[in-house]
Amino acid sequence: MEFRNSNEQEELIYLADESGQEMGFHFLDLILHEEQEYMVLQPAEGPYADEALILRRERDEKGEESYADVEDPKTLQAVYEIFKEHFRDRFIFTD
Repeated sequence: MEFRNSNEQEELIYLADESGQEMGFHFLDLILHEEQEYMVLQPAEGPYADEALILRRERDEKGEESYADVEDPKTLQAVYEIFKEHFRDRFIFTD
């Protein structure tokens, strides 16, 4: 999933991977699909800066957030299609 951003993003968040290394992301969208929340993020820099990352947002019993990869390709595609519809006037998408 690649796209070219036609406007500069405003909100930058940092997530750590399994090894503890942090990476900055632009928050693009929060999508509700089949009673689950998905965050669409864009890497702030690096070789994947023109790609979208979709993570499932989860909350534990204390209300703390965590993020997980989307394993199901059909769910991933459905969330990406919703994102494309939300931002069809803002981004140029190439599939």
